[in-house]
Amino acid sequence: METQPLPLDRIGQRFSIRLHDPEGGYRDVVGQLNSANTVIDRHGNEKNFDPKLIAYWREVISRPSAAGKGAPLTLRVLELDRICNATWPAIESEEFGGWLLRAANGVTNRANSVLPLKGALEAGCLNNFEENLAAAQNFYRSRNLPVIFHLAIPTWDELQSKLIELGSTELIRANTMVADLQSFEVNIPTGLTLEVTDTPTTAWLNTPAIPGVEKILNGCPARYLGIRSGAEVIATARIALSEGWSSLTRVFVSEQFRGQGLGKAIVASAINEGLLQGATKSVLQVEAKNEVAIDIYESLGFNFHHEYTYLELT
Repeated sequence: METQPLPLDRIGQRFSIRLHDPEGGYRDVVGQLNSANTVIDRHGNEKNFDPKLIAYWREVISRPSAAGKGAPLTLRVLELDRICNATWPAIESEEFGGWLLRAANGVTNRANSVLPLKGALEAGCLNNFEENLAAAQNFYRSRNLPVIFHLAIPTWDELQSKLIELGSTELIRANTMVADLQSFEVNIPTGLTLEVTDTPTTAWLNTPAIPGVEKILNGCPARYLGIRSGAEVIATARIALSEGWSSLTRVFVSEQFRGQGLGKAIVASAINEGLLQGATKSVLQVEAKNEVAIDIYESLGFNFHHEYTYLELT
């Protein structure tokens, strides 16, 4: 990510350029650099911009590796679990017998659930099951929290079957999706502005308000994107980077502003921000029944990688 003048010796290469919007916030211009103030977009159209308005830019370099490919599925699943855990960290966690016990005062399932780790898989996912389960029950009981398991499918099929046999019920069935990052041109509707910050503003946190979530958000460096209508934030997204991945969370559009393309705009802006921060791939998690969101993600290059489930031991 650079703030110095564009390198004119790189004309013909692809750039993602973030500009200060005179009305407030930012807008993005993406394409092959054509001159000090123009790019050629993917449709062959010349796009003009004022170099004085450049906030920062990044050359988009093709990467040989692809998101969610190459390694065996199990290793890829474990990698994505690790990325998602690192970028949505629990307030407290303990590892026991290859299980990561996570707690954050009950705020979000991801930060308040058991995540099986690579060690449990190598030892056999049901090895020392009774001892591990007792430790998990004690951990969550002492915090007045239910015992919830976060299980990637099919990696943890055997563990899932055992928990269902014991009476566990499914809370959520969701998809993990991945994408190789590419730049998108984002058009924010007139009268609205895009803002990007290092910390969540009060208006951002209130869209929607989730009491206690700020401690989780502040658990790792992140970028917070919001589309504003005046003083009100009406669409949000958050990215946090880990191991070259941009983990996308907290995508939301206020109900009265839905159907106007803001969901696609905020996600495309988050993708561009991930590139500007140096990521090459992105991961997100979305409920399997949220077809509207899945359609948006697929239109921006995300593909299904695997399912996961939250099981509550009752």
